[in-house]
Amino acid sequence: MTRTYSPEELSEETGVSIDRLQWLTNIGILKPPEPGRFSPGDGFRAKLLAALLAAGFSREQIEWGAADGTLDLGHLDHYLVVEPAPRSERTFAEFLGSAGPRGGLLPGILKVLGLPEPAPSSRIGSDEEELLERFLQAWNLAGDDETLNRAARLMGDGTRLAAVGWTKLFEEQIALPAREPFFRGEVDRFPPEVVQAVTVMITLIPRFMAWLTQRYMEQLIVAGIVEGFESVLAARGRAPAPQPAAPPAVVFADVSGYTRLTEAEGDEAAVRVAGLLQKRAEAIAADRGGRLVKLLGDGAMLLFADARTGAEAALELVRTLNSELGIPAHAGVHAGPVIERDRDLFGRTVNLASRIAGAAGPGEVVVSEAVVRAVGGDGLRFEGVGDAVLKGVPEPVSLFRARSLEERRP
Repeated sequence: MTRTYSPEELSEETGVSIDRLQWLTNIGILKPPEPGRFSPGDGFRAKLLAALLAAGFSREQIEWGAADGTLDLGHLDHYLVVEPAPRSERTFAEFLGSAGPRGGLLPGILKVLGLPEPAPSSRIGSDEEELLERFLQAWNLAGDDETLNRAARLMGDGTRLAAVGWTKLFEEQIALPAREPFFRGEVDRFPPEVVQAVTVMITLIPRFMAWLTQRYMEQLIVAGIVEGFESVLAARGRAPAPQPAAPPAVVFADVSGYTRLTEAEGDEAAVRVAGLLQKRAEAIAADRGGRLVKLLGDGAMLLFADARTGAEAALELVRTLNSELGIPAHAGVHAGPVIERDRDLFGRTVNLASRIAGAAGPGEVVVSEAVVRAVGGDGLRFEGVGDAVLKGVPEPVSLFRARSLEERRP
């Protein structure tokens, strides 16, 4: 059964005064399911109207929007993915005091998650208390407090990227094209199919994330068990010790003349090129068991398991961008140890790969001597281009231009 609220309960839940709740009811914004009782959707609407008033809209403008139908917010009920849980019986300060030695970290963790710190005398939802308690429990064995902030940052950044990214993409591709003719008066009402689509999208996000998270965890658990069992067998003499893995390869790919392109054709062209770079880089990395680590405006950083895979991927990416898309590109590749922290890469190998990419000309893939030694003549050939003095690197670095065996000499 859907929970309902008295005016006093809804006021405490939303921070909106009882007088304002009454006004919103009188003008038809809030539609109590029964006299004196409000729905969770009414709480959502009350907070939305409070935000409109705080943004500078007048009561007269809101009353006009309600009468005109422009502020018909009945559909907001469909956006409530999780019905609010009852408030805790203790204050936030009392909750922090009961959360153990690391309870004092929770205000900072909420800030890292992008959420406001509740007032000490306020009462948060009982479900929120449970989530925060379990968060502390999950990371209880961490050796330092910064680990908890890193865990919160990973969760917050990933969730925000999915939720905000999907919403912005929907706005760009679906809502805005439908809204413009409505604003111009060319249609009498906002297309109901768009309202239905945004409802589906918003309610899909948490379900999709839960499903995909489960699939990711299954993959990670299987890989962890396989690796762990292999190590146990080797340690007990029941299987040969696994061969040490080859050093990974870091690839930096850049679009040549990106700044010039932006100046000549505008920001939209730059966004289009960056989108194509991301799409091709993700696909090529996935096909070769690597990953796109991050985009860097006019470039991309990728990680692969070994030097040969990295060099082949760099050649394919540059060739694809150059020939299929008409975008001049170049890349640099270096192989060696890397420090991987929170899905990002650090260390000398990363820095050197970036500098090598800067030494490549349009259409070129330039690699280090470490890559040449690791690959040998296995499907690739290398042409020496001499020693180069790279910024931030104390000694000259021997560089080589990589080509596939099928590629003709220029």
